[in-house]
Amino acid sequence: MDTVEVVGEAEAVTAERETVEPEIAAPAVPADQRVIPPVSEVEAELGAVDWPGLQGAFGPADAFPALVRAVVGPEGPERDEALDLLWQVVNHDGALYEASLPALRVLAAVVRDEGLAEEVRSGVALLLLTMGAAHLPGEPAEQVDLQLEVLLAAQELLPGLDAAFLGGPRTLQVALLAVQAVTGEATSFAGRAAIARLIASDDPLLAAIASLAFDLVSGAVPARGAVHRPGVLDEDIRELIEDYADLTDVTLAGMVVSETAFALVDRMLTAEE
Repeated sequence: MDTVEVVGEAEAVTAERETVEPEIAAPAVPADQRVIPPVSEVEAELGAVDWPGLQGAFGPADAFPALVRAVVGPEGPERDEALDLLWQVVNHDGALYEASLPALRVLAAVVRDEGLAEEVRSGVALLLLTMGAAHLPGEPAEQVDLQLEVLLAAQELLPGLDAAFLGGPRTLQVALLAVQAVTGEATSFAGRAAIARLIASDDPLLAAIASLAFDLVSGAVPARGAVHRPGVLDEDIRELIEDYADLTDVTLAGMVVSETAFALVDRMLTAEE
């Protein structure tokens, strides 16, 4: 007689549990159809330059990208410190360096980024201002060639800053007003018209520098009396005017707009805190 082996219920359940369904692999996505996260304009500009191969204030400018990323990063002490250090790398003591020229494009990209905080965009715009104003008296005279290169590069960048000037927060508008004044170029025809409108500002200080800036971007010679209005410019600015009284009216006006813009932006940001 043949023997028939009967599998018990418990064994059957165990066998069922041990059965593993085969895994079905997800279909491969063709390389040309993969979604690649967009690269920000700031990152694109940073990636286009060999920063370690360029000289900053204290040697190779390899720290520049990390500082920029910290500046556009989360709010906090690290961001504030990074902004201060950024100045040291590309514009230490008002001087320009090999890395300063390509840095202009990165800084302009930061200014254009509407997703960044007002104080970040305005602070970086003021750095653009000091770099563009490096050709004015008081800065290292031995850097004439580099100063001219940076000035011309800053003028070329101005049309790209038009939207930030026309539609940005007031502190950014003030900083970019001064950038236009020291470079002698407006962001656009609309930008020149916006400067003209600022002359009617309720803030007498803003109205005063807007008047000077309008003359500078229009190719007119500012009236020397326009920078001597009592009660408008603070004591430090009046002393600056006295120290450089022998300068041409155009150069003096550029210096006054630049210095006053710093004080005005600082006052505005402090009032918002």
